[in-house]
Amino acid sequence: MMKRISNWLLIMLMVAVSACSQKEKGILEVTGNVANLDKVAALYPHAVKNGMVTLLLYEVPFGGDMPPVQLDSVTVRADKRTYTLKGQAKNIGMYNVVVLDGPMVPLVNDVENITVDIDMANEKFYTVAGSVASRELQDFIFTYDVKSISADQTMNQLDSLKRIGAPDSTLLNLTNRKNEALKELNEYMKRMMTDASQPVVAAFVLGRSAKTLPQPEFETALNSLTQKYAGDSNLAEMKKRYNAYKEQVAKIKEQQEQQNAWIGKKAPDLILPDVNGKKVSIASFKGKYVLVDFWASWCPPCRAENPNVVAAFNKYKDKNFTILGVSLDKKKENWIQAIKEDQLKWTQVSDLAYWDSKAVVAFNFTGIPYNVLIDPDGTVVGEALRGEELENKLHEIFLK
Repeated sequence: MMKRISNWLLIMLMVAVSACSQKEKGILEVTGNVANLDKVAALYPHAVKNGMVTLLLYEVPFGGDMPPVQLDSVTVRADKRTYTLKGQAKNIGMYNVVVLDGPMVPLVNDVENITVDIDMANEKFYTVAGSVASRELQDFIFTYDVKSISADQTMNQLDSLKRIGAPDSTLLNLTNRKNEALKELNEYMKRMMTDASQPVVAAFVLGRSAKTLPQPEFETALNSLTQKYAGDSNLAEMKKRYNAYKEQVAKIKEQQEQQNAWIGKKAPDLILPDVNGKKVSIASFKGKYVLVDFWASWCPPCRAENPNVVAAFNKYKDKNFTILGVSLDKKKENWIQAIKEDQLKWTQVSDLAYWDSKAVVAFNFTGIPYNVLIDPDGTVVGEALRGEELENKLHEIFLK
C-alpha cells in the first residue's frame, strides 16, 4: 500500500500556507459588488440582516498558529451593492474576504488592488480580477473539489462493497477506477505546483496534496518547491515540520518494532471472558487462522477501522479464518453497544480492565487499534494490519 501523510501532519501543512514572501507591499484594497442578496439569504440564513450583509477583510497569519487578523469591515445594502475593503499588507500572503455568517473568498495580494464580485447565483459564487495568483487559487479550489469528490465517492463505494463481501472481480474493477481518480487528482496538483505564479499558491496546493500523494512523491514535490523558492519562509517552515514528523514516525516505528516484534513467534495464550462471562482462550482457535483484534468502544480510530475488519471477516470467514475481538473497555454496556452498532459478528472478550487488561500485558502493545494474525499452528504471521494491509495479507494467504 502506498504510504500517505498522516491526518495531523496534513492539518499542519495545510494551515501553513500563509507565509510571506520577500516582496514588499503596502496597502491591499479589495473592491467589488455583491449581487443577488436573496440567494445569499437562501444559502446562508444568518448572513443577510435587514437587507444588508457585512463583509470583512482578514489577514491569515503565518503558520496557522494565530487566528486571522481583521483588517477592515463594511456593511453592504441591497440598494448599494458596491464595497471597498482596505488594510495593511506589507508582504505577499493569504487574505480572506468573508461574508459574515456566510462564505469566504481566499485571496493572494500579489497586487495592491483586487476586484472581487460576489454573486451567489453563480456556480463559483465569486469572480476575481486583477490578481493572477488569486485566480489561480480560485481555479484550484473549485477544480480540486470536483476531482476529490469523484475520488472520494469511488473510495466510499469500494469500502461499501468490501463490507458486504463483493466478488473480487467487482472489487478489482472499482479499485482500478479509484486508482485512476486518485492519479488524475494527483497529476493535476503536481501541474498546479509547477505552474503557480506565486510560492504561496504552490504551498497551498502542496498542503492539499499531502492527503493523497504517495509519500515519496510528496517529498519530491516539497524538495522541488523549497529549491525553486529558496527564500520562501512558508515552504521552509513546511519542510521543517515535515522533517520533524518523519523523525517522530521513525522513533515510533522503532519503539513498536522493539516492543511488538511478534511475527515468527508463538502467540502467548490469553484467556478472557466473553460477553456472557464464558472463558475463551486464544489456544481454542488452534487449527484456524485467527485475527486477534484489540480495540475499545471509546477509541475513535478503532471504530473507524472496524468496517475494514468487518469486510475481512465477511470475505474470508468461510476459508478457515475467524476473528477474536479483545476490548479494552471499562463499561460492559458501552462494549456491548459498540459490538451491536459496528456489527462485529465474531467472538468478543474483555476483562473490562482498560489499560490494565491482561491482554496488554500478554502482547505488550501501547496503542489501539492493534492486531496480530495467528496461523493454524499458533505462530504470528502478521501484525498491526490495518485497512488495505489487512486485505492484502489475507489475500496473500487465501487467494494466492
